[in-house]
Amino acid sequence: MTNLSRVFDLSNLRRAYRWTMSNPDAAYKAYFRDSYDAFAIASDTHLKWIRAEGIRDRYEVAHASKVLVPKPSGVLRPITLLKVEDQIVYQAIVNVISEELKRQTKQRYEKRVFAHLYAGKSSKFFNIKWQRSYKKFANRLRDCHSRGFDHIANFDLASFYDSIDHHVLVHFLKELKIDEETIEYLMLCLRKWTSSTWSNGPANIYHEHGIPQGPLPSGMLSEAVLQHLDKAGEQGGRRTIYLRYVDDIKILAKTEKDLRAKLIKLDIASKEIGLFPQTSKINIRKVNDPEDEIKSVSRPPEPSLVPFVNQKKLTARILELCRRGRVSASSSTRFKYLLANVTPSHRLNARLIKVLHSHPEYAPQIASYISRYTKVPAGLAAEIKTYLDDQELYHSVLATVLDACLGRLPPPYDHDIGKAAADRLLRPKPGALPLQPTYKASLIACALSSGNLTHAEYDGLVAAETDWWIKKRSVNVLGPDIYGVPSYEAFLNLRMREDGSEVARICAARLVEGSHKLASPYGTVETTAKHILRAAKIIRVVGAPDSRIPEIIAYVLDRKRTVFDWKALFGTGHKHAERMMIMLKRDREANIEKFLVHLDSWCDLLLSEIYKRHKPRKTYPNYGSALKDPVLTALLPAAIPALDALHAVRLESSVAHPRSLKTGKPTRRLKHHDFYKIRKQLILAFDEIEHVVVP
Repeated sequence: MTNLSRVFDLSNLRRAYRWTMSNPDAAYKAYFRDSYDAFAIASDTHLKWIRAEGIRDRYEVAHASKVLVPKPSGVLRPITLLKVEDQIVYQAIVNVISEELKRQTKQRYEKRVFAHLYAGKSSKFFNIKWQRSYKKFANRLRDCHSRGFDHIANFDLASFYDSIDHHVLVHFLKELKIDEETIEYLMLCLRKWTSSTWSNGPANIYHEHGIPQGPLPSGMLSEAVLQHLDKAGEQGGRRTIYLRYVDDIKILAKTEKDLRAKLIKLDIASKEIGLFPQTSKINIRKVNDPEDEIKSVSRPPEPSLVPFVNQKKLTARILELCRRGRVSASSSTRFKYLLANVTPSHRLNARLIKVLHSHPEYAPQIASYISRYTKVPAGLAAEIKTYLDDQELYHSVLATVLDACLGRLPPPYDHDIGKAAADRLLRPKPGALPLQPTYKASLIACALSSGNLTHAEYDGLVAAETDWWIKKRSVNVLGPDIYGVPSYEAFLNLRMREDGSEVARICAARLVEGSHKLASPYGTVETTAKHILRAAKIIRVVGAPDSRIPEIIAYVLDRKRTVFDWKALFGTGHKHAERMMIMLKRDREANIEKFLVHLDSWCDLLLSEIYKRHKPRKTYPNYGSALKDPVLTALLPAAIPALDALHAVRLESSVAHPRSLKTGKPTRRLKHHDFYKIRKQLILAFDEIEHVVVP
C-alpha cells in the first residue's frame, strides 16, 4: 500500500474532477470535449478505479501529447495535453499542495499577488475568479500611482514554466512540509509529462525541468516557486511596491534609484532558483497615466460596439487595425475582441488571411471567424488553399484553419484540400517535418470527411499511431455513414480492446450512444471502457483488471508484448510480483542501477515459482544456488545463463553490497551499458520461460 493517501482520497479525487470540469480555460478544454463527455458517463466509477489503482501503486501516468503554438515573437510555446485521468491525478496532487501553500501565502492575496489564488475546498472553482483579481490588481496600481509611485518597471521571467528546475521545486515543496512520497510521485509524473521526442525519431527525451503548460494545476504549482520572488519583492520597506500577476511583475517607486535597487534584488533572487528575467522587457519608465499599464478594451470606448453593434463600422475598424496585414502590439487585445464580434464579410476575408501570414498567433481568432460561415465563399476558400499549400511553418496554425473549414468548403476546394491532406499523410515529400499532433489529426479528419481515404488507409493510420491524442481525435471524426455500420462497429470493438484508456472510453461511449453491438467475448475490453458499458447496462460486471506484468516486461526489455498468463503463474503472489514490476518500470526510466538490482530480485521471485512447479517437495534455496540447480538448467538452457549473468551484474553493484562477494574488491555504480550487454540474453530468457513453463 502507498502513503499517497491524501492524493488518492476519494473526496480529493472528486474535488479534483470538479475543478477539472470547471476550468475556465475554454481553449484547453476544447482539446478534450469528447474525452470529458465519455468520462462523464461513469465518472464516479472511474474515480473509484483511479483511487484503487493509486492506493495499490498500480496507477501510472501516460506520456503527454504536445501542441506547439506560435507566440507573437515567432517562437513556439508547448501546450501539454494530458489524458483526462492524468489531469485529475495532477489536480489531486496540487490540491494537497494548495492547502499548505495558502497557509503560508494568504497574506499576499489581492494585495501583492493577484493570480492563481486558491479559492478553497468548498468553491466550485479551483482559483478565485481572475476577473475579480485583475480588477483589484488594476485598482491597486491606480492607487499606488495616485500616491506618487509613478516610476514603474516590469520584471518578466523568460520561459518561466519551461525553466522551473525540478530540484528547485522539490526544495520549496519540502519547505511547505509536503510529504516526501507525494513529492517523489509528482516528480515522476512531471518527468514523463515534460519529456519530448526527437524531431527525427520516436525516442523520448527526459528533462529535469519544466511544468506542463495548459493544465489548470500548473499555475498553482508555479506559485510554490514564485513565492521566493514575492519574499524578495516585499523587502525594502515602503520605498517600493511589488505587484505580481502570474509571472508578470511590476515594481513601483517614487524614484528611479529605488526602482533599480529593487530590480537588482529580484534579479539576484531569480538567479538563486535558476530563473532569468527577459532583459528586453525590463522597461524603467515614468508613467503619467496608470491606465497605460492596464490591459483593457474599455478605454477608449469602441464606437462600433457602443451603444449597439454596428457591423459596418466594426468591419471598417478591424480593417483599420490591421492595415497591410499587420496589427500593432498595443492594438492586439482590441483586435481580438472586435474580431470575436464581427459578422464575416468579403471585405475582411483576404485581409485576415494576410494577417495570418504576419501574425500566426491570431490563428484561433481567425479560425473562429471562418467557422461562422455556413459555407465558406469560393474567394476565401481559394485564399485558404493558397495558405495551406504554402510552406509548413506552424503545424498548430494549419490544424486550426483546417478544423475551421471542416464541412464548410465548397467544391472543388473540399476535394482538393482533402486530397492534399491525404497525400501529406500517406505520401510525404522527402525531408518533410514529422507531423505535430493537432496537424496530423486535422489532416486525417480533412482527408476522411472529403472521401480521400480508403477504409484500409484510415484503419492503417489509426492502428499505427502511437500518440493517444491523435488516435482519439481520429476516432472521434469517424461516423457510421463513412464506411458503413458493420465496419464502424468492428472498428469500435477493436479500439476498445487497446491499452489506451482515452481511446477505449470514447469508443465505448460511441457504441452506447449509437446502440451498436458489443462483440464477444468482452473480457479483453479496456477496464475504464467496461465501466461505461456497465453504466449503460450492456455488461453486468467489469471483472478484475489485467496484469500489468506483460506490458512492463515488453517495455523494459523492448520486446514484443505477449499473452502469457502471469496471474496464473504467480497465483496469490501476483499482486506482489506486479507491484515489484511497476517499481521496475519507474526505475528503468529514472535509475538504471536500482533497475538492475530490482530486476534481479524479481527474477529471483520468478524462479522460485518455477522451482515450486518442478520440484514441489523441495524448499527453494537461495537464488545463487537455484541458478545452479541441474533440473532448472536442463529445463531452461537459455534462461538460466541469462539470469545468472544478470545476477553477476547485480553482485557488482554498490547498491547491493559494499564489496564483491567473489573478489572482495569494492563494488561500483552500474551503468546503462551493463544492461545493454545482457538485454538480448534476457529477451531470449523470457521467450524460453513463456514457451516452456506452464502457468
